Amino acid sequence: MNLLQMNLLQMSFSGAAFITAVVIIRAAAINRLPKKTFLVLWELVILRLLIPFSIPSMFSVYTLVTHSISSTTLPEAGTNYNIPTMQRLFVTTQGAEQPPADILSSASMWFIVWCAGIILIALFFVISYLRCLIEFRTALPVNNHYIERWLAERPIKRPIVVRQSDKIYAPLTYGIFRPVILMPKKMDWKNEKQLQYVLSHEYVHIYRCDSVTKLIATLALCIHWFNPFVWMMYFLFNRDIELACDESVIRQFGEKSKSAYSLMLINMEAAKSGLLPFCNNFSKNAIEERITAIMKIKKTSLLAICIAAILIVGVTATFATSAAGSSREKNTVHDTDFSDEEFDQLLALQFDGYEDMSVSEFQNKVWELTDTEEYRNLLEKFSQNTTLYEQKDRNEIAAFLFYTLEPLTAEKWQTRDFGGGITTDYPGASDNAMLEFVFSLTIQNADTLTVGEYNAARFGVANGLQNILQGKTKEQLRNHSFMQEAIHAEIEKLNEKWNTDKLQISVEYSFMPLSESDTGKGEQETIQQEQERREYPNGTEEDYRSLLNLKTADYKSRSVADFNMDLLEWANESYERMERINVDTAQQDFSVSLDSDELSFVALTTWLSGVENGKYVQSINTGRKEEDPIHNQYLPSKTAEENGYGAWCDLFYPFSYHIADKKVLTVGERDYCIGNMMSEIQDFWNRTDIEEMLSMTKDDIVNKLKEIAAEYSNNNITIIIPEDSVSFEKMDERNRAFD
Repeated sequence: MNLLQMNLLQMSFSGAAFITAVVIIRAAAINRLPKKTFLVLWELVILRLLIPFSIPSMFSVYTLVTHSISSTTLPEAGTNYNIPTMQRLFVTTQGAEQPPADILSSASMWFIVWCAGIILIALFFVISYLRCLIEFRTALPVNNHYIERWLAERPIKRPIVVRQSDKIYAPLTYGIFRPVILMPKKMDWKNEKQLQYVLSHEYVHIYRCDSVTKLIATLALCIHWFNPFVWMMYFLFNRDIELACDESVIRQFGEKSKSAYSLMLINMEAAKSGLLPFCNNFSKNAIEERITAIMKIKKTSLLAICIAAILIVGVTATFATSAAGSSREKNTVHDTDFSDEEFDQLLALQFDGYEDMSVSEFQNKVWELTDTEEYRNLLEKFSQNTTLYEQKDRNEIAAFLFYTLEPLTAEKWQTRDFGGGITTDYPGASDNAMLEFVFSLTIQNADTLTVGEYNAARFGVANGLQNILQGKTKEQLRNHSFMQEAIHAEIEKLNEKWNTDKLQISVEYSFMPLSESDTGKGEQETIQQEQERREYPNGTEEDYRSLLNLKTADYKSRSVADFNMDLLEWANESYERMERINVDTAQQDFSVSLDSDELSFVALTTWLSGVENGKYVQSINTGRKEEDPIHNQYLPSKTAEENGYGAWCDLFYPFSYHIADKKVLTVGERDYCIGNMMSEIQDFWNRTDIEEMLSMTKDDIVNKLKEIAAEYSNNNITIIIPEDSVSFEKMDERNRAFD
């Protein structure tokens, strides 16, 4: 399903829950609260059905359900998943990445049926209304002194016309800009009391613009025609419009008028006027409910008004809003022995706008705040924590602590060294090309250099050095002189970009060129080498058959929560079996024959569920909130060569996704959103010419990735592209010009 359909179903589901709540309240309090209360509730229901978004609220029933599910204790699992990312998901014989045909066909069929339903329902209402208008054109003006006097006493911006027709048997109102009160021709024109009741009732309809409200309710019905709860809402809403008008008339003429007004309703109910859409009928079905409601009308008390107001606010906050995120996301890095309070203390040093501070301002503020024994012990503990250190390149908290806080506030903060390296990975080479480097950042003026400038220089230099080997051909990587020249050119470029009077950089490196291929080794030995590179051998036929048992006919319609539990049980049966398939998936090296559906199930469905289970098991073991899955995607380099010189572009992007409720989100919906998001990014990368790619900036790429992620996000699953972690590198040395 596409985003429109997902949003529609979400709106319809939320609307159904809201309608159910209003129906229950209506049954319990229809004669105890002002009737306007229920009109307001129905109008809020209609808005929820028509507005494609909702405001998150901690009071939402969906927040309660989400928290209940997330806090449920499930059986302890004995393993964690660590399935590497895949570059390709959906495989066809042509090699194109396409979503499974059954997903597309079912989604398309659903869309066609839905559109057909809208058209049919809308045509029914429009044709019925037009037929009524044709009949109403034969109506004649009413010449009655009482009615003329009554109209003169009630000035309104929209001129009201009173007509009479022999086609109807009970009064009604139609029209929006020029409303018409249509009276039966056989009306007792001498009974001024009855005329007064009838005209007052219809005037309330006109004053409240009930015709417009009915039109909007009909629009909601047309859009959600497949939802039986919406049909129930439509009929009850029309009833409550009449009940509210009845109540307004009784309050206008006093409680003594209840008997006479009820008797008039009974007399006029003897004959019906049929279905008159967008018109406000004086005579409607459920006359017994109306009479009962009229007879039970009492003077509205302040308590009833307060209860009605509280009820409207409470029900709206509970059912018209969406689930709110945690009131406070824990600022933690999992698998460490730091408490939440200790992380709070560390992140209290990440001041608002700290990147705009000068280095000296940041230092002084940190040193002042940490000038206690407790803080000093905490900083010492953090600097020695290996788990935090290992996550510094993929966790924002750890990155701040190790790349900003520690370097700028340590004793020797003026000059800091940062190291790294990169190695090629060519099968068959006895020695791959390798570049190791160390670069130093020396702060020249801490009063003018900002923290943001320092971080940008560190990241820019590291990124530039790490990408030196990218886009190079094997011949170039074997040519030591060429590579030395290329490395020096890159370092010069980095010096020009980042060396200022506030900050100086220096780089040292060691390069080992790519060796010649080992041609003396036979094919069998090469295969053996590849096998030795695997931590586990290929999955067996039995391994895959056991996993594919989970691929039931209805697995796509199952909730993610239920499917993930089944996969977790399967994984716990045999850790090694699971790892064999994990390695196959990571290396796209399947020794078992799989058709396209089976491959999609293994490489996408179980991969996503496996990572989600890993996060779930981690939360069980640590007692912390379950994190969203995070995946890294490396797209193949785009290269071009001319006169021995080349150009290249590389793209790395991470993404995470948040599931609002695993009990609501289906496996098929999740796979469709994530799979198509990744496939569309891959297609964008493949179809964009390298010349066009070289002209693009990182912001252009990030905006495109975020646009695609948003396209496949909905209320059930939100895909996030952390733009600061996207790496888009490019170089064009064909004209010896490095950009």
